[in-house]
Amino acid sequence: MGNLNNAFKDLVSATAAKPNNLAWQLELCRLELASHHPEKALRIANFALKLAKDRLDRAETHILRAQAYQASGKDKPALHAYQLAFKESPAGKIDWFLMRSECQRLLGRHDEQIRGLRSGLKQFPDSILKAQLVEALIDGKKNLEALKIINNELPTLRFKSVWLIKRARAKINQNDKTTGFEDLYTALMEINERFNPDKPDPLLLADKAKISLLMGDMTAARMHIEQLKKHNAPKWITHRLEQELAKK
Repeated sequence: MGNLNNAFKDLVSATAAKPNNLAWQLELCRLELASHHPEKALRIANFALKLAKDRLDRAETHILRAQAYQASGKDKPALHAYQLAFKESPAGKIDWFLMRSECQRLLGRHDEQIRGLRSGLKQFPDSILKAQLVEALIDGKKNLEALKIINNELPTLRFKSVWLIKRARAKINQNDKTTGFEDLYTALMEINERFNPDKPDPLLLADKAKISLLMGDMTAARMHIEQLKKHNAPKWITHRLEQELAKK
């Protein structure tokens, strides 16, 4: 925290002395986001946009604007800012595709989300993008397409629990709870073999919460989410779990 405060003070002084330095403005914006000050970050990003001379700089600035909107819970203007970033730089970056995808998910725009992730995978054959695409397909009720990817992926993996949970979601969506629950039990056995309760891996703990949610055990799901918070898990891990719990 001390280093962050020192960096913040230095940047405030630097940008006050040279307000037209785009790189410093963008870095100050990132620090405001990291400090959970989205409104300040947005003001800085909007000012920085006037300084951005080339397409990539404008794209990077729109991404920061989108993040600031999203951190304020304003998903529609966030998505518009993401789209402006891709308009400036269509190739994008992996994290841009992921951030836009999450924004589209929150807005329930699953078809757009799927198209965007497919486009991202053509440019970046990345496992995280593929996993996100499968989640989007399941959310969009395109279970057969999701299962095709999942069943191709599973034989290649040493640890299968993450993808077994995805397959269970798709099967439950198809009203095949028997097969879905079998996958969940298999996933849980694998997780328990790897899980250290004294020093829990937040991703494994999150997967335990997902399994509890899918099995309808809200008490266990709530306990796992509380454990995640206790161990300071990042919000991107807990946010969707809390959303799913609230729906039950």
